Amino acid sequence: MSLSNHPKAYGSAAIVVAFSAGILVTLGFKDFYPDLERRYQRHRRAVRRRNTNSSTSKDEASRRGSVFWGPPVQLEDHEGSDVAVSDDLAATSQPPPIADGIEGAIGNTPLINIKSLSEATGRVILAKAEFLNGAGQSPKDRVALSMIRTAEEAGLLVPGRGDTIYEGTVGSTGIALTTLARARGYRCHICMPDDMAVEKSDLLHRLGATVERVAVAPITSPAHF
Repeated sequence: MSLSNHPKAYGSAAIVVAFSAGILVTLGFKDFYPDLERRYQRHRRAVRRRNTNSSTSKDEASRRGSVFWGPPVQLEDHEGSDVAVSDDLAATSQPPPIADGIEGAIGNTPLINIKSLSEATGRVILAKAEFLNGAGQSPKDRVALSMIRTAEEAGLLVPGRGDTIYEGTVGSTGIALTTLARARGYRCHICMPDDMAVEKSDLLHRLGATVERVAVAPITSPAHF
């Protein structure tokens, strides 16, 4: 009966042969391959010598630097990319121009890209930042300034003469007019419905206006403010 008819016996015999061969190779490595052993030992000695020489050279260099020349000098690059970046930041962080009075802070408000809406619609959606107007933080600042300039050009208002500006308003235009009137030397008299928030009339008072709260009336009524 041959081993080929018994796969298990054949496999076991192959494992035994391989294991025995491994033991023989391991035990007889030095005897079978003496030249490889000598090369390995020479390589180890050479590595140890290089490591020893390297550490000695570093110690000597350190002693020379500390005794004769002081501590080692570290060079720094003051003309690299960091300086260029700093220059760019300085160029883009210049303060805005100084406005000429409160009037100079009205208009020319920036357009702001609304990223979420632009991405959602595939279009560029912009918002006009009218809250950055300097008098009342609203678009009514433009209206108030235009009214005053038109009246001044017509001679109806003269700065410093003690003229009074009268305005019926629910808030925003009155705030802008009061702020500009005070800046240009006018008095301001504001009429507003008595159902408006008290905070608005209080703010107008603090800005220097005379505030008259009147009864609510339809816009077509002669009694409308």
